[in-house]
Amino acid sequence: MVEPLYKFQPGSKALAYHGPLVYEAKVLKVHEEGSPVVDIGDGKTEPLEANKIPAFLREKDTYLLHYKGWSSKWDEWVSSERIMVFNDDNLGLSRELRNARKKTIERLDSGCASPEDEILRKRKRVLKTRALLTKDGRALSRRKKPDVKTTYEVLLPLRPRLKCVLVDDWEIITRDRKLVDLQSTTPVSAILQAYLKHKLQTVSSEEYETVKEVVFGLRTYFDEAFCLRLMYRFERLQFIEEVNRIGAFNPSDIYGVEHLLRLLVTIPGLAAHTAMNAISLNVMMKNVEKISDFVDDNMESFSSMYCNASPQYDRLSRTQ
Repeated sequence: MVEPLYKFQPGSKALAYHGPLVYEAKVLKVHEEGSPVVDIGDGKTEPLEANKIPAFLREKDTYLLHYKGWSSKWDEWVSSERIMVFNDDNLGLSRELRNARKKTIERLDSGCASPEDEILRKRKRVLKTRALLTKDGRALSRRKKPDVKTTYEVLLPLRPRLKCVLVDDWEIITRDRKLVDLQSTTPVSAILQAYLKHKLQTVSSEEYETVKEVVFGLRTYFDEAFCLRLMYRFERLQFIEEVNRIGAFNPSDIYGVEHLLRLLVTIPGLAAHTAMNAISLNVMMKNVEKISDFVDDNMESFSSMYCNASPQYDRLSRTQ
């Protein structure tokens, strides 16, 4: 929503999009298109070069915002497309967006399948039926008794805030076409190391060895599954650019908590068909649950920032 007729001043109250929602914010600084200085209020200015305004925003009117109640690490420069006048109409929009997100989360909690899930199920049923038919349409006789594999019902209780983080993360990247700022992340390797340090002080040496095995397995699987399972399409080009910039790397040393959560929610589906016995499976899932709780307890420290993708990136990413 663009409001070009309103001149925001440093110190003024505003509303602004951050991800899929609208939040109250305070304007800290203002840079007008073409100006060599930045207005910081009270008639004072700073040189443009002294401010880290993203290059693709320098040719627009931009505003440095601080979101009410948030850590200053979330302060960011935004264009007029994201900032709105603080009034009743825009406050109403903010409430509508929050209610819509709440319904999305409730659907996630209830386990309701999305339309995409239903389509996939139907396709699987069709493919299964076709597999049982010969070319002339007659049913194949089953000469072999199918192998019986043990499956378990595996659940991972995820705290409400983490569910919100996952929903927001999906919307910010796939709908708003933003990216996780890799310079702001606490890498997965560091998060897991912090968890190990925490457990070292709270469990027996025997239990700690089990914790280490689970953590090692998670990190290994994170690195191996990253490109196939843990990236959204819009993030592929960012990954390629990072490889070109620093060479081959382990994703767990670069990517942070958002991608770790994407991994954790896939674990139950994978574990349900594991060859592990029920006792070992239960031990593993208990540890995974404790890791997710540890992440939730420390989310303020682990959360990453998102950044706007440049128009060139947005264009190139559509070819990946």
